[in-house]
Amino acid sequence: MATGRPKAARSDKMIFRKPPPEGVVEVVGVLGHPDGLVELRDGTLLSSAGRTSRDGGVTWTRPRSFGRGMRDLGVQRMRSGKLTLCDSKQLWLSRDDGKTWGKPRAIRTMGITGGDQLVELSTGRLLLPSRTVFVNKNHVGLTYLDDSAYGLWRGERVQIEGHGHMPEIAIASVSRSDDEGRTWHAGKPGEDERGMNITSATLMGWFGFDGSPTCGDGWVTDCDEPAVAETSTGAVLCFARSTVGRIVESFSLDGGMTWTPVAPSDLAGSYSPARLVRIPSTGDLMCVWNQVSHEEIRRGYRRGRLSAAISKDGGHSWENFKTLELSEGLDDVDRVPTEPIRMVVRSRKNVVLPDKWAFFHYVNVSFARDKAYVSYNRSSPLLGIAEHNFDKQEKVLRIYPLEYFYS
Repeated sequence: MATGRPKAARSDKMIFRKPPPEGVVEVVGVLGHPDGLVELRDGTLLSSAGRTSRDGGVTWTRPRSFGRGMRDLGVQRMRSGKLTLCDSKQLWLSRDDGKTWGKPRAIRTMGITGGDQLVELSTGRLLLPSRTVFVNKNHVGLTYLDDSAYGLWRGERVQIEGHGHMPEIAIASVSRSDDEGRTWHAGKPGEDERGMNITSATLMGWFGFDGSPTCGDGWVTDCDEPAVAETSTGAVLCFARSTVGRIVESFSLDGGMTWTPVAPSDLAGSYSPARLVRIPSTGDLMCVWNQVSHEEIRRGYRRGRLSAAISKDGGHSWENFKTLELSEGLDDVDRVPTEPIRMVVRSRKNVVLPDKWAFFHYVNVSFARDKAYVSYNRSSPLLGIAEHNFDKQEKVLRIYPLEYFYS
């Protein structure tokens, strides 16, 4: 069995301020972005990378391929007992706990998906959120390197933000399938010759200067890298990253066919992906995301705090805030108050960073028995800018007692 722990020389250089609390197991180098996991019938844990663990996630086998062309973006157990494995283009089903897999079923989305985002509703419907991003890399007078944000770190000038400093817009959408992935649709059916209504199928922020979600006299904001979860009332909540200093949200009351106007949520956050999941044993929602204030973002800490919170009322309010990871230079607080909506909140072009500056991002959360498995990537300028070099960033798995998030 391989623990995947890092070499001593590397870990000596990568020092982070927030160790796991007592009773929480941390395994480095095994699961991170975008790995998910599922419990098999015999109690073995199976990751979407083909690793298995027989001791609750402490040690893991080496990764293995499920089959030719099968990628490792997400693994789920359906209510029928079948396992699903999918990427942004194809879905496979297994009837024997992952020993064999059926032929691929083509997925139809309006954009691209990332991470372990497939969700099955209580009705059996599958939902898969996706994103479409338009970037103008040839905008007059701008270049990616010249217009990125930089930090002075250990006497060196390092790039800390690039994404979000060029003209771009991101649009979210949610596709659905009622036949275990054989056919897919987006939006309310029957509205045009393709059975797709573009208005109801796409999610964009259309805010007023006061943050009102339907005015549109302020600006259009990103609705990027969406995540969806079914609430205890049967509604579906969609969370997405935005540039306005908040997670943005939208609700669907008809299983993902139509959506409410995108609005700012009550969770402060940067232009970074959030992970929204339903806790199977309670029906409550959990969100794990980069909770930071406007000023912390401007100081270069867009992904410097990793937080968790619980909602017991379907996403209308949040409680039990926890700080899971923290970069040096930030206060160890559980909740960051929300602030008035701003058009764009991003780092200043040049900032000064402490020696132990770090970032944590692209979280996944899985559940097995009474444990929550939180996997993510963490890094520092030693491994480059956040959106680059995913394969070189540290893969972190933390195994929490589920009760920790309710304490």
